[in-house]
Amino acid sequence: MTADFSAEFRAYGGWIAAAAIQQQDLFNDVVGPDSLEADLNERTLSSDRGVLSGVTLLGSFSELDRTWLWGWANPGFGPDAPAVAPASAIREFGERHAIAEFTAETLELGGFEQPAQAAIMLAITAGTVLGGRGVWSTAINEGRGHVYLHVADEQLPLAGFDAIATPRLLMTAVSVFPGDHRQVVRGYFQHFGLTSDEGPNMLHATAPNGSTITVDFDDHGRVGNVSVQP
Repeated sequence: MTADFSAEFRAYGGWIAAAAIQQQDLFNDVVGPDSLEADLNERTLSSDRGVLSGVTLLGSFSELDRTWLWGWANPGFGPDAPAVAPASAIREFGERHAIAEFTAETLELGGFEQPAQAAIMLAITAGTVLGGRGVWSTAINEGRGHVYLHVADEQLPLAGFDAIATPRLLMTAVSVFPGDHRQVVRGYFQHFGLTSDEGPNMLHATAPNGSTITVDFDDHGRVGNVSVQP
């Protein structure tokens, strides 16, 4: 049997998944493929195009033993290190909402079908607790692992509601968090403050610009169709 995250993590992750995917896509577009250099003492991420501030060390993933290690549990840093201290908000959020993944020092991801992908899911979901501007990662230990940093610089744009992108975002989100499709859609609508109404097999929302989105569900509660009227 393949491992999975806890029900509490899946519930939170599903609720914010579509918006988090959109924000991460925007972050990737803005930051681009440039070579970046992190300074964890200064909490910066630098490239030829400039410097981004507000860097927080989320954690690291080892390709050798397939484990995740939170930055605050890494003996090389400690919970009070400049780039680690802000991550205490993630642990506190986990304590309040009984999300064990946010409070355990390490997580065994070897049982997941794709352990490295599970680490990415964990990092991006955790990053939303810190504001969700974007997560950057790079290889460490000669490619035997990856480190994940959240970047909170206000120079980075926040994604706005995009009606045209909505079907892709929702379908991607329910593929990542398939447990409760309806909650994925509800969370996405609420994130952008959309007015919505709900029926037995549908969710309908109206965006501030007048666009309407209708999401149909099949008899098993799965997203069947997403239609957008600009």
